[in-house]
Order: sequence, then C-alpha cells, then structure tokens
Amino acid sequence: MRNKILIYCDYGTNDIGSLQRSLTEYFAPSGVCVDTTDAKGIVNENSLNAEVLAFFMPGGRATPYIEKLKVQGNKKIAEYVENGGIYFGICAGAYYASRKVYFETDVKELCIIQECGLNLIDADAIGTLYKELGISPYTMDFNSIAPVRVLWSADNERHIASYHGGPYFKPAGESSLQILAEYELNGKRLPAAVMQQHGKGIAIASGLHIEDSGESLRRILFDRRPEKARAEKVVAALEAEEPSRKALFEKLMQKIASRW
Repeated sequence: MRNKILIYCDYGTNDIGSLQRSLTEYFAPSGVCVDTTDAKGIVNENSLNAEVLAFFMPGGRATPYIEKLKVQGNKKIAEYVENGGIYFGICAGAYYASRKVYFETDVKELCIIQECGLNLIDADAIGTLYKELGISPYTMDFNSIAPVRVLWSADNERHIASYHGGPYFKPAGESSLQILAEYELNGKRLPAAVMQQHGKGIAIASGLHIEDSGESLRRILFDRRPEKARAEKVVAALEAEEPSRKALFEKLMQKIASRW
C-alpha cells in the first residue's frame, strides 16, 4: 500500500519546511507519512518504492539536481512513475521534469538553456515571468517574488499563490499534457500547472509555490531587511487571501489523494 510521501532534499534544494508542513497537515490525517530522500536514496537505496504515494521535487536549482541524479537517478524516478507513482515538481522541480529549460534567456549572467533528461512533462519550461510581473530577474530575495493569480481550468475559479522564478509550460505538438491552471498575464493565458500520464502513474508540475502561505514567507524570509517594504506587500497580499491559496493547494493535492 502506498502510504508515504517523499520530498527530495539534497544539493540544490531550497528550504523545504513550508512544503513539509503543508503536506503533513493535508495527508497525515489519512495515515500518509511525509519524509525526505536524496540522490543516494533514489539511486542506491530504492527509496522510490511501492510504498511511496508521491515524490516531490521542490524549488531550488535544477542544474544541481542533474549533477546529483544524472542518468541513473532519472531512470529510477521515471520507473517509479511508470509503475504507479506520482512525481510532483514545484518551480525548479517543474523545470527539471520538462523537456527543455529556458531560464532567463535575456539575462546573460543567469541564462540557462538545457535538457534535464527526465522528460516527464511533454513541454518546454520557460521562465522567469519577471517582465510580465514587474519584478526583478531571479534573485533569492523578495525582489523576484510576487503574489500571482491563476485560473483553475476545471471550474474557472481564480486563486492566488506565491511566484518565485517558476516557469510556464509550452506543450509540444500532439502532447497529451493536461493544463490544470493558467497564469493570466497582460491579457494572455499561460499554463502554470500541468499534469501528464505515464504508464500507471502521473507527473504534475507547478510553476507556483503553492505551499507558501503569507505566514510561512514571513517566517522564512521576512528578516531580509533591504527589501522589507516589498516583502510586506507580498506577504500581506497572500495573508489577505489565504483561503484562496489553500484551496489551490488542496485542488492539486486531490490529484494525489484520488489515486491513494
């Protein structure tokens, strides 16, 4: 029985505290435990086994993920999904699952164009959305964080969530990719969260940090003084609409719970 959720925690991952708390709050009442794994666990210790309901690849940096997992790690992840597991990529984890990464292609010192080799999402992952959102190219502070509204495709309900450098998805031709939610930016809709079937399992990718409430951002980043005024605006916007953020999180978690 699949009764465990694993979060990747290794070289390149950012703080996973918010994600771990959010997942535990949602799944623990159903008897699903939340734990972590790393590249060694995946490649050498068969951590992605038949007990794992879902594997989360969190935000951070996709290039170190490649360096640690390489071909064998990607193969293990893909086999896990084919055999009925669920891959859930957030931000860097969403880039990592896609066919090709196009990251800050107009910012020379940040530009990354690469293939990660996992190929669970049949789309290019393109980011960041700093121009559309009027924020800075990617930084580790609040200057490149924004509260963003997305449209949930199934019911046309709008939700708010934290954005920090994630992609939108450009599906390949003839793709079976399902668009779950879309950014609404400057009169355009761009895929923000997507899902794809692979064998008995599925892959989900989100450009948004759906796990980050205003309260959690205040706890993690609020003491970074230079951008405190901007930080307060972002945090306040998310805190004011926490039910909307939480509803989006729960809609995406239901994609996992429905397969339990």
